[in-house]
Amino acid sequence: MSYKKYFYPPAMGLLFYLLILLLLIILVPLLILGVTQVFKQLGFTPFAAFAIIVLSLAGSAINIPVFKIANNQPIVRVEYYTLYGVTYPVPSIVTTQQKTVIAVNAGGALIPASISAYLWYREYAHTPQILLCILLVTLVCYKLAKPVEGVGIVMPAFIPPIVAAVSALVVSLGSSPLLFSLAYISGSLGTLIGADLLNLRRISRLRAQIVSIGGAGTFDGIFISGILAVVIAFLL
Repeated sequence: MSYKKYFYPPAMGLLFYLLILLLLIILVPLLILGVTQVFKQLGFTPFAAFAIIVLSLAGSAINIPVFKIANNQPIVRVEYYTLYGVTYPVPSIVTTQQKTVIAVNAGGALIPASISAYLWYREYAHTPQILLCILLVTLVCYKLAKPVEGVGIVMPAFIPPIVAAVSALVVSLGSSPLLFSLAYISGSLGTLIGADLLNLRRISRLRAQIVSIGGAGTFDGIFISGILAVVIAFLL
């Protein structure tokens, strides 16, 4: 019995594409609205919040080279020799020097760091609490972050914002303005320091020509950690 007449690939129909388009039309504004509300909790005006989102999206395509790391990579080279009409492969291991460019992504690192610096300046009187929260998130990120060849530095996405939100809640004693600032600062800077900066010495294992801090733009862990930390702190 043939089931072909009962099952049709959804991609073959125009309705499928219309549904996908409709979902995008609905979800994208909701996502932008949600992120805007997060920045409003941090004390930004709706216009400033929207400007941050636009700049983050635009900056996600900008990687600023900072310096280079030289590392030695062993490779197998095969040479062929012919003797009495017979060709023999002779493998050998040689070491070549490869340079990895370390860059900083504008949307995924510079903008979250700048926002954190502004919030820190605004909450300067609470610097000891800020440093404590950053330290906690940094330690967790450093322990969880793993360099993966061909991918980059990876770690569980939801752990840093949860740690940032809980530590901010405890340290701030539930004081709303300070709570949200602590959550964002520690979520962003803790991830930046623990996952990226402290792992620069392990960059050579990635065997990549360029490694960008915050390199996935707005969807990188640094940007997302700050946003999610505020959301989780609000829900708590």
